[in-house]
Amino acid sequence: MVTNVPARRFGTWPGILVLAAIAALARLPQLLSPNLLAEGDECLVGLMGLHVARGHDFPLFFYGQKYGLAVVEASAAAIGFALFGAGAVALKGAILAVWIAGAALYFHAFARVLGTSRSFLLTLLVVLMPAWAATSMKAWSGYVTAFAATGLVIDLAVRAERGRVAPWLAAGAATALVYAAQPLWLPGLVPIVAYHLARARSARAWTAYVTAVAVPLAVFMAVTRALLRGAPEVWFGPTVGNPHPFASWPSLVQQIYVTLTGSFYFAHAVPPGRVTSLVALLWFVVLCATLARQMWRLLTRRHLAWPYLLAASVACTIGANWLLLDERDARYMMAMNVPLVFLAGIELFGLADRFHVTARRCAAAIALLAIVQAAAMREFRDYTFMWWVNNPNRPSEAKTLATVIGYLQSRGITRVYSENALLQWTIPFYSGEAVVARWKGARDRYPPYIAAVDRAVEAGRAVAIVGYTGYTYGLEKLVPDTRDIVDIDGKYYVYVAPDRDLLVRAGFQLTR
Repeated sequence: MVTNVPARRFGTWPGILVLAAIAALARLPQLLSPNLLAEGDECLVGLMGLHVARGHDFPLFFYGQKYGLAVVEASAAAIGFALFGAGAVALKGAILAVWIAGAALYFHAFARVLGTSRSFLLTLLVVLMPAWAATSMKAWSGYVTAFAATGLVIDLAVRAERGRVAPWLAAGAATALVYAAQPLWLPGLVPIVAYHLARARSARAWTAYVTAVAVPLAVFMAVTRALLRGAPEVWFGPTVGNPHPFASWPSLVQQIYVTLTGSFYFAHAVPPGRVTSLVALLWFVVLCATLARQMWRLLTRRHLAWPYLLAASVACTIGANWLLLDERDARYMMAMNVPLVFLAGIELFGLADRFHVTARRCAAAIALLAIVQAAAMREFRDYTFMWWVNNPNRPSEAKTLATVIGYLQSRGITRVYSENALLQWTIPFYSGEAVVARWKGARDRYPPYIAAVDRAVEAGRAVAIVGYTGYTYGLEKLVPDTRDIVDIDGKYYVYVAPDRDLLVRAGFQLTR
C-alpha cells in the first residue's frame, strides 16, 4: 500500500461538492453550445427515459440487446425529464449526475489510499480530463453506469476490513452491475479486487464476493430470457476475437490516443481542438512512462502495491481490447482513463516525497495541468458528430432539427423513413414521439416504430423519407424530380410522399 499518507486537511463531503460543481461548470460550454445535439444511441436512451417517465415501459437493457444495462441511465433520464422537461440538456445532465456520483466514489476510495487532499487533486484531473469531457454525458446505456459501479467496487474493496462480509457482498453485487452494464470494464477491475481479496485472508470474504456476483447475474439472465422470449436481440455487439493481433498494433495505438482525446463518434475520430490534442498526447506519454516505470520497479525490486495494481488495471484493459476485439472503437478503451490518472499521481507523489518536493509545489503542478485541461474542456463547445456539415454561420443543431420536424408536421406527416441508421432515433426523441421513424430493416431495436410507420403506408397516409445531406444513397436517381428533395440548412433532406414502390426500391423492407 502507499505509505506516508498526509494528514487530512478537509473532509470528503466538501471535496465531493467542489468536484461536482467543477464537473458541472466545466461542461457548461458544451451544454450551452449551438453544436449540442444528442446522437442516435443517446436519443434512444432518451426515448427509453420518456417511456419510463410515461409509464409505458421499464427496460432493463438497451432496446434490442441482452446486454448494456439501461435501467440506471434510463431511470436517471426519466427523473431529469420529470424535473426539467424532456430534451438533450436534461438527458445529458442526468447522465452527468450518474458520472459525478462515480467520480465521488473514486475520490472517496483513494482518500483512504493517498489522503483526502491528494485524492482530491487527482480526482480533479479526472473531472477535467478531455477523455471524459463529452463521454461523461453520453447516454450510451452502460458506459457511465460501469464507470460509477467500478468506483463503487474499488471504494468497497479498499475500505473492507478483514473478515467483514457485508462490504464484499456489496462489492460483488456492484461487480455484477459492471458486467451487466459494460463487461469491458471488468478486466481492469480484476487486479484490484483480487489483491484486496487476497489481502483479506478470509474465506468468508471470497465466498461473499463470489456469491454476490453470481446470484445477481443469474437473476439478470433469467429475467432477460423471460422478457425477451420470442423476441431475439437485433444487435449482438462486436465480434469477439482479434484474428490479426500483431497487424492491429498501429490501430490499437491510435485507439488509445483517440480515447484520450475524448473526441470521437463511435469508431470515428472527430478532429479535436489544439489544446485537447496536446493534453491527449501528454497523457499518452504519461501512459508509456508509468508502465515503463513499473518494469523498472520489478527489475530494481522497489515494489509498491498500488502502482502495480493500477498499471495492471490499465494493461488489462488495453490487453482485453487488443486480444478480444477486432473493432478499434475508442469507447471500448475508456476504462483505462481513471486508473491511468491515479497511477500517474501516485508515481508523482512518490517522486516528490523521495526528492523532498513540498506538497505545495506538487499541488501547484497538478493545478497547472488542471487549468490546461479546463482549456481543453472549453474546446468541446465546438464538438459535433456532424462535423462534415459544421458551419458557424448556420443555425444551431437543435434549431435545424426543429425545422425538419416542423416542416414534416406542416405537411401533416408524423411517420417517416430514415435513410440513416441513427437518425431514426433522433427525430422521435426531439419531437417527443410526435414524429416517429424507422430505418430500412424489417427488424430493429424498437419494433413498435416499424409497425407504426408501415401502417401509415398501408393506410394511404402521407409519409416522408429523411436523411443527412450528402448521404442520399442514390435517392436522387429514384425520384421523378430531384427538386422535390428538400434541403434544410445543408444538414438534412426531406422527400415527401414516396409511394410504396419507391420505398422498396430505396431499400426499405416493409412489413405490411
